[in-house]
Amino acid sequence: MARKTVDVEFVLNAVNEILKDSLCPPERRKGMINVLETILVETGNYKGFRYLGESEVPAYEKPGIWDVTENRFDDTDSTRVQYF
Repeated sequence: MARKTVDVEFVLNAVNEILKDSLCPPERRKGMINVLETILVETGNYKGFRYLGESEVPAYEKPGIWDVTENRFDDTDSTRVQYF
């Protein structure tokens, strides 16, 4: 069987879309984050991340950071992030 590879940027973009748009439980997104961070670190491609705001996640879902509040991380979802 021939060895197949996948482009790291493809995985990065695919996981970023899931983290932004999915309605799956946060535990599932945490698993995706763990795999993505491992791939990025092991390939020398880790460049950090940012939290997604209210306008970047599905309606009625908690953001990674509140856009306009004093307590920007109160009652947020730490899996709503975007990796660079």
